[in-house]
Amino acid sequence: MLTLIFSIQSCLTQMRLDTTFHNKSCLSFSGICHHDRGSHSKVGFSGQMEDSHHLHRCGNVSYNFSGSSCCNDSITLGLSQLVADCCGSVAYNPLNEICCNGSIQTQSSTHALCCGKDMYLTTSHLCCGENNIFQRKENHSCCGNKTYDMTTHCCCINTTTLEVKPKNEICCSEATGYNLNPVLTDKKKECQQGSPPTCTFPKNSELKCGSKPFNPQKEICCSGNLYKKASALTKCCGVDVYTLSDDNVLCCNGTLHLNVPEQSECVGGVIYTSANTTCQMSTRPRHGEHCCGGQTFNPHTHVCCNGHSHNKKNGNFCCGSEVYDHHNQFLRCCSGHLYNLTHLRGKAECCGSLLLQYDNQTCCSSSTTSVLYDTKQNHSCCGHYYYKTSLWSCCAERLKPTPKPNSSPAEYRLKPLTDLIPEMCNKKVFFGKVESVALENDQRRVVLKVVGQVDVKSEKVIKDPWLHLSLDHCSFPATDNGMTYLWEEKHNGKYKLLSHPVDLTSDIHMFYFVCYQKKG
Repeated sequence: MLTLIFSIQSCLTQMRLDTTFHNKSCLSFSGICHHDRGSHSKVGFSGQMEDSHHLHRCGNVSYNFSGSSCCNDSITLGLSQLVADCCGSVAYNPLNEICCNGSIQTQSSTHALCCGKDMYLTTSHLCCGENNIFQRKENHSCCGNKTYDMTTHCCCINTTTLEVKPKNEICCSEATGYNLNPVLTDKKKECQQGSPPTCTFPKNSELKCGSKPFNPQKEICCSGNLYKKASALTKCCGVDVYTLSDDNVLCCNGTLHLNVPEQSECVGGVIYTSANTTCQMSTRPRHGEHCCGGQTFNPHTHVCCNGHSHNKKNGNFCCGSEVYDHHNQFLRCCSGHLYNLTHLRGKAECCGSLLLQYDNQTCCSSSTTSVLYDTKQNHSCCGHYYYKTSLWSCCAERLKPTPKPNSSPAEYRLKPLTDLIPEMCNKKVFFGKVESVALENDQRRVVLKVVGQVDVKSEKVIKDPWLHLSLDHCSFPATDNGMTYLWEEKHNGKYKLLSHPVDLTSDIHMFYFVCYQKKG
């Protein structure tokens, strides 16, 4: 039974790592992964997926998008492409900065927008036309590139422009007396309100795909790439284009795959095909043989990691396509990347697929993403975002555009369960499933059901499986109903949330396996 559970755990862990960090289309030929060489796999910005080491191509240079970004074939270090936008050839953090006409500026407020090359605050100013900024006044609004008093004047349409006229002009009554073209009316309303700053009337040539104008009736824009639209069934898949009626084509998590078998499905970033195919091999394996990649293997003596067979003498756990011994303190697996810590000084920890090893780096993580940032003063984490505390506040991993000077950011970050092994083996921890959540003032009331306890030292059992917790809502990460997390019971009767949501069949088994093996 233990072998069966372990096999399931290894497979699920492998699949989870593959779908997040590997450029592979995992075809379910009885669990066999067919490696896609990436000829049709492209990802955001101007970077292109590279087949090995989880790298992408930026021009002629390889880079890891978890710690850097690619804009117009130029790499910006220290800012992950997962959270960045491009301003010309330079990446920037749109939470704390703004790009105005190719110039990156530090935001003074979350209400800041661009007016031409300048930044302005929508709460105190108006942007009229392309680059005209005016102080906001009561009853004043934009009309083209000017402002006017709405109590004494109106904004009239003259062919394709806007003009300020006294209220006794005929055009004022005509503008409100009958229904104008809906597109024109909406555009006029936007111009009168002063946002957005471009206040000429819409034409096809105004729409841009990257730097090129395009007609959405005849063309489609996919992540800055312009294509002809064959029909209404033409769709984007990342930077590529395809038609829904195309045969043997499948878009899976923003990557376009060609020549896939019929009835293939994309589930969680993995492509599954019909189960009646055994292995992608030139000969059919004998009954009872297991496939690993394009070869058979003996699951009693070997472990299959991402299509690569390894002898169990070298370890029992997979890290991407490698196998490792979890007892070896100099090896660390970070979401499919195996690191050797022999030559590192000090303590290193995982930040997604990267290794956090320097004091000037900060790791911000949510349940889905981990991002490594260069540490900055007056910045803090909110989930996987790194925000400026004078612009934003954070409550339960949700950003709010209302800074709170006296608020205290979270002092710790949640980690994947595998990153907490084996440190947590000697602590009083348990797995608790969130059954109900209610908010009372600034407190989050949580009803937990204890589904498993790990207290190797004392082996004391929690008598009541139902726990009622009171957490400071904003300083604690979000907790979702029905999800199971790892919790620690502190000496003062308080409880601390430690992990991201865990997988009941794989993560928990690995935790028990390692901790009780450590005890033995």
